[in-house]
Amino acid sequence: MPATIRISDRGHSVLSQLSSEAKLPMIQVLDAALESYRRLRFLEASAEAYAALRSDPVASAEHDAELAAFDGTLNDGLDGLKP
Repeated sequence: MPATIRISDRGHSVLSQLSSEAKLPMIQVLDAALESYRRLRFLEASAEAYAALRSDPVASAEHDAELAAFDGTLNDGLDGLKP
């Protein structure tokens, strides 16, 4: 459902330029930009969570132990199978 939002003159100018360059409607460029920003925020939040994990010695050790438990699954003998 379309909605009306306010955008700065500079933002509109950038959006218009990107739209012209990509030969896409402004709404598609804006949707793509928002999706890129959403993904960036997800990765930033993931990095923050990982940094918090690593800053806690107990949690970090538990995480390392869990990863070590999965190391054995890499040698499951399935390397030679073709899909």
